[in-house]
Amino acid sequence: MAADMSDIRDIKKRGGDIIGLLGLFILTVLAAYVTVALKSAVKLSEPVPLPHTGLSVSIPVGNGWHSEKRWMYHNHAFILSSVFVLRPGKATAWTHCQYRWGAKKADPQDRFAWKASEVDGEIVETGRAQAEGLTVDWARIERPDFLLTTFWGTAGLPCGRQLDIEVHQIMSDPELSKRIFNRILENLSFKENPLLEAGAEVVTMMKNEGLDSDLDHRNRRTLYLIKDSTGRPIGFTMDVLGDSGRDPQWNVQGAGFLYLGGQNDYEQETLFKCSENLDEFVYLRKFDSTQETSSTEIILEASGALTVRKSGRQTDVRKYYPGAAALPDVFFDHIFRQVLDSDKREIAVDLIEASGKIVPTYISRVEADPSEAAYVFDLEFLDDPGVSQRVFLNDQKKIFRSLIQQENLYILERTSAEVIAREFPEYAQRILPGRQTL
Repeated sequence: MAADMSDIRDIKKRGGDIIGLLGLFILTVLAAYVTVALKSAVKLSEPVPLPHTGLSVSIPVGNGWHSEKRWMYHNHAFILSSVFVLRPGKATAWTHCQYRWGAKKADPQDRFAWKASEVDGEIVETGRAQAEGLTVDWARIERPDFLLTTFWGTAGLPCGRQLDIEVHQIMSDPELSKRIFNRILENLSFKENPLLEAGAEVVTMMKNEGLDSDLDHRNRRTLYLIKDSTGRPIGFTMDVLGDSGRDPQWNVQGAGFLYLGGQNDYEQETLFKCSENLDEFVYLRKFDSTQETSSTEIILEASGALTVRKSGRQTDVRKYYPGAAALPDVFFDHIFRQVLDSDKREIAVDLIEASGKIVPTYISRVEADPSEAAYVFDLEFLDDPGVSQRVFLNDQKKIFRSLIQQENLYILERTSAEVIAREFPEYAQRILPGRQTL
């Protein structure tokens, strides 16, 4: 009986050895297959431009590589990706190109260390390469326990922008990652964006002149009635912005209220205060809808660091470093007056919204029909190609009407507190004259 048990154990052991060898064989064959496939897969797409940035990038496509070949907005970055899929759900290589704004300025070696820590790998090689219009510092990062090789490159761009390029491969020859990385660099093109430089110049002019110099008087209220495409009132906005005259640090202060009815009925309250030259500001938001209740705190420190803290179902804290073209959307109407006072007709700026989102925005002055308005501007919000806005100003350079195109058309018309109180009597006490705060 003991012998029989010993034989069984031997059989099991030999069976385990065979399975182990078989597994190793399959892994070797799989790695070889991936290597062969990838060697024949370095075919790049046509250049994919990122509008209004001067950047275009080609990425791997075909022969196992899959890409939508378009830039996607995610978490304060535009991302262009391609994935090599050996079989459904099993990616063995992937590339990402990220155009970022608000990234912390740092030496390339520090960025390499951050990336190595992120993938839990080790830096084994670094270098520098030239692409059309920019210099890319790169590092090769290895993680042997995961058979992972990463080539990661980074380049600083004007106005606080940053381009990151990464190529990851599992179970393959590290030289293939480098080959793909170099092919991307060979086909990359960048030209400095004059619109972004123009935006930075306009924002800098506003700051240098002092923001309170553009305020009509203390506690100026601006109200807009929001209508749908049929002209039916569905909400309103009310904002107060002025020179506080009391606080030397936060001499510009404001507050806002937004109500929008409909299927997802919601309210938004905001408070804002900043120094005269906008070196520091605090932006608070409370949001309440049928689906969500949340709050956001945005603080710009004198160091240039922007901290965004969101609280709701979950708490999220992020830190950004906005460039010279960044401006809180509280000063949305001021920037049009500044453009009109300059020689610019097109600019790009980064609007910091009360939600904590930083939105690259392209602004262009268009010819106005004198019977409609004295001045007209078109806006493209680059984070969402489906959203645009047309703004109408009177001869005093004040906005009196806006058309916002999203999934639906929204019409904003400048109005009085009495009109809003009549359309939305439940808010009359909040918005009628005489109330000191929102």
